[in-house]
Amino acid sequence: MKSAEKTCKELAHLEYLRTVLDERLAVIQQDAKRCQAEQQRLQADKYAAKKDTRKLAEFFGARGLFIVNLQTGARTQDQYALAKQLWRARAVCLPFIKALSRNKEASFVYPKQSLSPTETTDIKNLCDTLKRHGYLAYAVRPDGFEISPSLKGTQKYFLSGSWAEEVTLYLIDKALKKFAQQHSLGHRLFWDVKLKRIDSDKDNSHDMQLDLVAEVEDRFYIFETKSGFVLSIDKWVDRTRLFDDGKNRFITCTADDKLNPLIFKPFRLFALQTLEEQFTGVLQEDFTVPATDSTTGNPKS
Repeated sequence: MKSAEKTCKELAHLEYLRTVLDERLAVIQQDAKRCQAEQQRLQADKYAAKKDTRKLAEFFGARGLFIVNLQTGARTQDQYALAKQLWRARAVCLPFIKALSRNKEASFVYPKQSLSPTETTDIKNLCDTLKRHGYLAYAVRPDGFEISPSLKGTQKYFLSGSWAEEVTLYLIDKALKKFAQQHSLGHRLFWDVKLKRIDSDKDNSHDMQLDLVAEVEDRFYIFETKSGFVLSIDKWVDRTRLFDDGKNRFITCTADDKLNPLIFKPFRLFALQTLEEQFTGVLQEDFTVPATDSTTGNPKS
């Protein structure tokens, strides 16, 4: 009987201790949330104060968002160089990386009978690059390339679609530098821009991530890149309403050049294959002053 009473007391003590610990844990978790929120606010203040990011912070602040993190400056990552190599020989390289990313076997043979000598060289050069960065091992056979993949998580993600984000940055950077130089325009590029809603009560690291933002004088061009068939129409519509106001633009880029952009009007869909020309056209529309008739002062027809 005494043993049962002792056990009941111990259980009661443990239950009380658990209640105390749960209350203490709740306080610690709340403190951690406040600390994270404060760190995010300090980070937001940093971007708002810095000369290079002040305009960007003001742009998002006017839309109820603040910057948590972003990337800018020179691209030195291996994936950026690899994406450019893929794109330059995209007709033959993109089908190859699609086969590589979908493969489930320890090794497979990628046939080369239908490839021209130039295409065969392009695949070999790509395999050399991928081998150097640890994506695969390979051997050349009479019937094709024997591929032995050794893909890690980030490599799988890159091959399955994030290469297109790197290509978008490459093409936008080329087009913007050329146009800005011709017209003496100030410009900056920001990528992997992470944002938080000013009134957010969530303890997540960010509420929104943007692939690429181009700041050109007092205008902002925001790019979302899709490598597959799913365009996330709901997010496309929401972000267009939030960011695209006639002066600033939200543009979805696709690697599928068979999609008809007219279907999606008034939303902007640019194919990577023609992205440089299309973005240049938008810049010309926004920044090129039409010639005027010297006698009337009206635009020339």
